[in-house]
Amino acid sequence: QMAIQTVAMRNALVDAYKGQATYAALYSTAPGASAGTELTGGSYARKAVSWGATANSASTATAIVFDVPSGATVAGFGFHTAVTAGTYLDGGSLTSQAFASAGTYTLTPTVTIA
Repeated sequence: QMAIQTVAMRNALVDAYKGQATYAALYSTAPGASAGTELTGGSYARKAVSWGATANSASTATAIVFDVPSGATVAGFGFHTAVTAGTYLDGGSLTSQAFASAGTYTLTPTVTIA
């Protein structure tokens, strides 16, 4: 396995990631190599991601506020290529949060290439 030696190359990889990961989603199960179970119902919908500038091998997106339906549990997030359907690209787990009533969940993702 080769380590990426330069910040220039890591920045290029972050930019490539940002170019593909254009929509964020929330999941009731933690996604990984494959997508988890995406939330549905109420006013929930995937949201466009507005990535910040790439610097030092990383980029942070503007905070994304999702509407979460009553009875849902947020346990993960993921990135997709489109607002509906599209390709699942990447995701991870979050500290599980149950919603007894409808509410909002704010996600502020950061991508870092080491």
